[in-house]
Amino acid sequence: MGLILSLAGRLAGRSALMTRLAGRLVARELRQLKGKPVERQLLVYDLPETQLALANDLRVIDTLLSDRAGTFPKAAALERLLRPLVGGGVFGQPGGDAVKQARRIFLRALVRIPEQRVRSVASELTRAYLADWQRQGQPVAIPSELSRLTIDIVSEASLGGRFSAAEGKRFVALFFAYHQRANPVLLLLGGQAPAAQQALVERMGLAAIGAEMRALIRQRFLVPLLDDRPLAERAPFAAALLEAAAMGRGAEASPAQDEARQTAMLDEIAVMLLAGHETTASVLSWLLWELADAPQEQDTAARLIAAARLGEGQNADADAASQQQVAVDAEKAAARQLAALTQEALRLYPPIAFLLRETTAAVSFRERPICAGGFVVVSPWTIQRHRALWSAPDRFDPGRWLAAEPPPAMAERLAMIPFGYGPRVCPGKRFAEVEMQAILSELLGSCHIARRRGRAPNPLGTLTSRPDYDFCLQITPRGPG
Repeated sequence: MGLILSLAGRLAGRSALMTRLAGRLVARELRQLKGKPVERQLLVYDLPETQLALANDLRVIDTLLSDRAGTFPKAAALERLLRPLVGGGVFGQPGGDAVKQARRIFLRALVRIPEQRVRSVASELTRAYLADWQRQGQPVAIPSELSRLTIDIVSEASLGGRFSAAEGKRFVALFFAYHQRANPVLLLLGGQAPAAQQALVERMGLAAIGAEMRALIRQRFLVPLLDDRPLAERAPFAAALLEAAAMGRGAEASPAQDEARQTAMLDEIAVMLLAGHETTASVLSWLLWELADAPQEQDTAARLIAAARLGEGQNADADAASQQQVAVDAEKAAARQLAALTQEALRLYPPIAFLLRETTAAVSFRERPICAGGFVVVSPWTIQRHRALWSAPDRFDPGRWLAAEPPPAMAERLAMIPFGYGPRVCPGKRFAEVEMQAILSELLGSCHIARRRGRAPNPLGTLTSRPDYDFCLQITPRGPG
């Protein structure tokens, strides 16, 4: 890996073409993490101007992600990569009091969205997408269609509206293009000076993509927020955004102040749409890929979902209490099966494959010195496939979550961190869990999923672990019984 990183560092920034070539080299290396990265506890690479470490030692990871002293902030390189898309939104910021306050507002806004609302919106829209796929009668491009579906779910549940079909397709295509070009490790290789990193971001061609995506968000979601409807008529997240924007606004705010507030709202809407849909779309894309090769897992889930829906096992002679208990047990069994499927997908394919932290002072981990201004990668991907923690770590095995005892690795609280850990843990974790279960219930309860000929996808190896191409699966109705 060290040789590839060195070569990519020399190519990065020479031209837009060379920058893209360097990005592909780094992405290829990162999406094939085998051998040492999933066997060692700490790897340190010397870069031209700094150091890059990969930490798998759970005590080191606790120190990095808990970061009680603020010594290991989120790397500023990430903010530069995300700014063309989310502006000053909370997801892209490295830290500080202002970011903590923004995260609190964001979390309070998320809490306002009732779980039942998320569940009902996800179920209704999944049924609509399934009907559309079946009308078309063609193999389904899973990553892009799940991205469209989950963007619709998060926007409807949080903002009370959604893109048109044409807008949604364009937005998803732009987002995938952004992913392909935005590579945080490449920024580290291209030099430490902020000006050099910014120049590299410009050569990645992110500005035009981000501007078009933000224009779509502004027109579809921000403009409707600026009318005179009362807060009581707004969707929960939209109402919370308006309340936060109104805080401290004087009776005679200047046009510049109003524009700044609107931009701040646009930033947080972008964060909600992008972070809110990416986890679910990425994880479910991988899960459906695995399930398409596991028909028995599909059949088991379908049977349990049918029992939960139809009250299988009840009889007219049973008293009301017994019938209710049967229904509750059936619902729990289906939920447990779906949870096992999503847990295994989250383990094998964590949506954020790399958490990048910066060292503000020289530090030593496992007797290895890392310089001030160095970088440490915490990778859920390598931790959740690490040979010292997991048995058969590369095998898709939902049964490991259905055993009487949890997997031995779970005795370590940091062995499974698909949503991060510490003060920057994903605030939308519960939203994503409810959404995934609702989507899966509709899909597996009514459909068969099968693979077609073609190569297996790889993780993209940049900002997230989403698949590197828009693979298709055959989705057909499941017959009665």
